Amino acid sequence: MNQLITNIELLSNQKSFRLGISDTSENLWFLLHFKKLEILNTVIYHQQYSEFRTAKTTKYPTRRLKKKFANTADFLDYLTLSLKPLKRIFLYEIAFTNGWKIKEQPHIYFTIYTNSLEERNTLINHLINSVGYDPIAFDLLEPNVTYYFKASGSLEDYKLGVSPDEFWSEERLEKWKEEINKKDYVDEVLAPEDTSFDFVGSSFPTSDIDIKVPF
Repeated sequence: MNQLITNIELLSNQKSFRLGISDTSENLWFLLHFKKLEILNTVIYHQQYSEFRTAKTTKYPTRRLKKKFANTADFLDYLTLSLKPLKRIFLYEIAFTNGWKIKEQPHIYFTIYTNSLEERNTLINHLINSVGYDPIAFDLLEPNVTYYFKASGSLEDYKLGVSPDEFWSEERLEKWKEEINKKDYVDEVLAPEDTSFDFVGSSFPTSDIDIKVPF
């Protein structure tokens, strides 16, 4: 089953979150939820698509999109009418005049930054309500843990562990790396032994014994 919103992760600054989107590049229309906000600045790059007649050695440059947009609806209209059939889009950042920002991890998720815990929670529930999910019990969620939406709208932790974000201190990040390295070492040491069958000393006849045909 294809879900528009697949997962969510609260970031450690308590004001930002990542929202997993089923192929962000194909679902940029999701940005229409922000069309009432005035755009302050954008960092958007575009690149020519390679066509089937294009030589394999041809590499098209990636260029920054300099055009200004009033809002996300204006941006999406531009893609639909002018650019999308010819270009691929890399959305690094859209900053709004109210202090919010959106960044894209291509094909995977949007990172959305708000100004407060209250704004974050209100925005999340607005976005997930648009696809039919129930409001989230935020007190039950741990920061930096990815939770996946089930068809019923409830959230499930796949026990993938904590992942760092841009708001972690260097000290916390280094400690996390040490713990991960230690775990990887322990897993390697405790890896199961080779259980392939050992034919030495077995009751099977060796290859130099003449086995007579029974009939």
